[in-house]
Amino acid sequence: MDQRFSTYFRLILAVFFAILLTNCSGGDNDSSGSGGGETNQNEFKTSRFAIVTLSAKTNAGADATYNWTVENVSSEKYSLTNTTSKEALFAAAAEGTYQFNVVITDKGVTQTEKVTITVTAETKELKSYISKVFEFKPAPGQFINDLPAANDGDTEERILTRANSYLAKKSGDLISLGAFGGYVVFGFDHSIVNIKGIRDFRVLGNAFWAQANPNPDAGMRGGSSEAGVIMVAYDKNKNGLPDDEWYEIEGAGHKMEKTIHNYEITYHRPDPNKIPVPGGGTGTVLFPDMEYIYWKDNQGKDGYLAQNNAYNHSLDYWPKWLKNQATITFKGTRLPDNAVDESGNGSYFVQYAFLYGYADNAPNNDDDSAIDIDWATDSSGKKIQLPAIDFVKVYNGLNQQAGWLGETSTEIMGATDLHLSGEIIPTR
Repeated sequence: MDQRFSTYFRLILAVFFAILLTNCSGGDNDSSGSGGGETNQNEFKTSRFAIVTLSAKTNAGADATYNWTVENVSSEKYSLTNTTSKEALFAAAAEGTYQFNVVITDKGVTQTEKVTITVTAETKELKSYISKVFEFKPAPGQFINDLPAANDGDTEERILTRANSYLAKKSGDLISLGAFGGYVVFGFDHSIVNIKGIRDFRVLGNAFWAQANPNPDAGMRGGSSEAGVIMVAYDKNKNGLPDDEWYEIEGAGHKMEKTIHNYEITYHRPDPNKIPVPGGGTGTVLFPDMEYIYWKDNQGKDGYLAQNNAYNHSLDYWPKWLKNQATITFKGTRLPDNAVDESGNGSYFVQYAFLYGYADNAPNNDDDSAIDIDWATDSSGKKIQLPAIDFVKVYNGLNQQAGWLGETSTEIMGATDLHLSGEIIPTR
């Protein structure tokens, strides 16, 4: 009898403790409430200049909706995107604590989850400039085998290494992208944060303003402005390579009537045995061959890159490392021609700058050489919100020749993270 009593007593105790544990459960991860207004806690830790995915812990159905809002932040130097998804993307350029609320509505039941991110200093010193060049694919042009230097027998890999040595340093050296479409792809050792209201990075070129424009009625700033279109990407798959979706920065020229989107051009390698077609010259600049490199585009137009002897550059415009390649094709946005012969006799050309949004379009110390990541658009031209970027692609957006100056060719000499370098430039 005593033994049965002891067994029943132990059974009653077990049931009691089971009920007690059930009533005490359902802490931070409890998402089964039938009313609404429950607040769960979720915490993340990250360092500056890194993209982190914020995910709601609450279990919800596939049709649930999400709305992320700001609760309290210690600095405005941050970015929060994907604010209507279960997973938001966050990045910050300043240490501190950032608190957000995500409201989850699932089958009429609403819950709120508080998300706290603690941002600390990075463990290694970051560079404000380019860390690596991933691709260098210039179009033919007068400086292609000079900037960077190319020799007979050089391979594509060797030229890429040379381009990297030119750009991946604090004070870079000029490289030329050649005629329309020629491009370079580079990255940083951190993510450049897309901070609201200010510009985020700058691509450095050799643009300058004209000191003596003979046109007194010129309403635009001009000089040597050889606009390079800029594309950006973030390392979504986190493999350290620029193989993610690209987004194009929409500068002022993108909205002009004569801009051609989805432009395509093919250059044909010149026959070394062809008979040159000389074209006289302007001053000391001569044109040994006016029909040097033939090109054809997808607009039904064709023409030639003329060969000139200006600036003591190489007379070989075709990339030496592609001497066995018969054609090169490039695609992109073609901006309106911006070179004007203001002298009327071919001696003085002015290349007028687009208002904002390009590389090698305004001098490096000009605010309008700086770029806001919020200007990014997707492949259909729709504005896109990016938390930050890791990679940049620059390609020449102009297909024009400016007399004795030759073809317009974008040159760049580096890039800078404005947040890491401490520059604050309001956006447009």
